[in-house]
Amino acid sequence: MIAAILRAQWLSMRMGGQRGRIFNIITAIAWYGIWTAVAYGAFYLVSRSPLEVIRHTMPLALLGVCVYWQAMPILSASMGSALDLRKLLAYPIPHRTLFQVEVLLRIATGAEMVLVLAGGLAGLFRNPETRGTLAVLPLLIFIVFNVLLASGARSLLERMLAKRKIRELLVFLIFMLWMLPRFLFVSGYRPTWLGRTTQAIENAAWPWTAAAWASLGQAEMASLALLVGWTVFAGLFGRYQFERNLRFDAVAAQATPQSNGTSVWRRLIDAFYRFPSAVLPDPVAAIVEKELRSLSRTPRYRMVFVMGFSFGLMVWLPMILGGRAQAHAQLSSHFLTIVCVYALTLLGQVSYWNCFGFDRSATQIFFAAPQPLSRTLIGKNLASLIFIYLEVLILSGVTAIFRVAFSVAQFAETLLVIGVCSLFMLAMGNITSVQYPRALNPERVSQGGASSRFQALVFLLYPISLLPVFLAYLARYALQSEIVFYLVLGLAAMIGAGVYWIAMDSAVATAIGRREKIIQALSTADGPIAAD
Repeated sequence: MIAAILRAQWLSMRMGGQRGRIFNIITAIAWYGIWTAVAYGAFYLVSRSPLEVIRHTMPLALLGVCVYWQAMPILSASMGSALDLRKLLAYPIPHRTLFQVEVLLRIATGAEMVLVLAGGLAGLFRNPETRGTLAVLPLLIFIVFNVLLASGARSLLERMLAKRKIRELLVFLIFMLWMLPRFLFVSGYRPTWLGRTTQAIENAAWPWTAAAWASLGQAEMASLALLVGWTVFAGLFGRYQFERNLRFDAVAAQATPQSNGTSVWRRLIDAFYRFPSAVLPDPVAAIVEKELRSLSRTPRYRMVFVMGFSFGLMVWLPMILGGRAQAHAQLSSHFLTIVCVYALTLLGQVSYWNCFGFDRSATQIFFAAPQPLSRTLIGKNLASLIFIYLEVLILSGVTAIFRVAFSVAQFAETLLVIGVCSLFMLAMGNITSVQYPRALNPERVSQGGASSRFQALVFLLYPISLLPVFLAYLARYALQSEIVFYLVLGLAAMIGAGVYWIAMDSAVATAIGRREKIIQALSTADGPIAAD
């Protein structure tokens, strides 16, 4: 039965094309090559460290492995592969078999940590002060513990992320929790309780400490018994959460309650949706309104939009706080512009880089309707631009709350810079939207917005998109002239308008020539194993 599920997944993946598979293989080789180097580093350090140092650091190292295994797939906004239960419950497959497949997928999610643990184990064999044979069984049990715990944690989070008004808040809190230690460290704040926390982490009752002690022969039988107990608990937790997922109705949890539309807030929101029709002609106005309504109701888009003025701010704000403010004077003076450009790049994966992603099979209406396809792309671009500038306004308010001073001139400069960057990014996004279309599930908050080969292409396009603005700042720095800066920025805007016009013609011609492939790519569903 497991082989049949894996075969069905393999057949669904073969539809991606030969070039896509080759690119994914190359990307996987590069990624796991990096982690192989990390594993060798673990081998080198363990093999050459004294036993006393290993006893002190190994519990912390195994804690790091456990945290990465459980948290990193979520913090990277991609919870890894998992069974699409809605496609499998119709078949007479035993639940224990489905759970076994789910557990095997959690091994794939933490394959990097298996490499690191293998490197550390090899180091224990090489170190003359340790016995590697003692560590084989504890580390294998520790891997099983992490796999079972990750299965239960993923099932629990999957249900929580499916509930309205909870999913975006939960993801927001997780990302903020991830950034908080860095924020406190860079800002110079040192909590006094960190020393006590380190001692608590090394307590023998924890699974990582039990695994470390058992691997080093320290209270071996008692530590091994504790580790087995934690593993049994993780197995029961994982199976219980998996069974709850089998009975969970995600569609009902994501349903939007009916509103009478009489509140002041609802009227303001409706006015926001309808204002394009007051300034734009149809069909562009209708497309813009449709995009504003659909994107604002899409969980994945809302989550990325919130991250733009929260996570992005937490990334850059510590650099200008505390004692580093003098060293980063230039960063402080352009802080608002930097965080706005960062937010602009975050929105790309769920909007202009793949503008037909959330439309999926409904994209065929744009090819069947009488209006030119260029009007559709213009409408989608304008809707993206509205959300981009709304992000800028929110970031300006949040930045002011944190007392990061910026003048009216700096605010106007940010608006101009974002406009110029948007011209280039929207132009390239129109091309990538028809060259690399990918269907996005609006209900999956954790789903990424692009395939691996497309993400590699985006990494190449971002520097090109930002290069004209960078040249304007370089001219200001070299010539110490505001006039020169705005002249170069104006020239970049004219070049961007020309690039946008040329890219629009190219995108329309490509879309018409590849319309069957585009619709097929956007209509293709995932296999029985859904990748987030």
